[in-house]
Amino acid sequence: MKFSISTILGIILGATIFIFYVSNVRPVGWFDSLVGIILGVIVFVVVKRFKGFK
Repeated sequence: MKFSISTILGIILGATIFIFYVSNVRPVGWFDSLVGIILGVIVFVVVKRFKGFK
């Protein structure tokens, strides 16, 4: 299995966004966790599809 730099960077940034969101929301319920996961996935997809600045 081959991982590109954008995949690794997307995973790291997605996890960071999830942790940042969940750490700033008190108390954390199931909905807050779901929103954090969705934000992490959105960041991963954006980083994965990023082609560079023109």
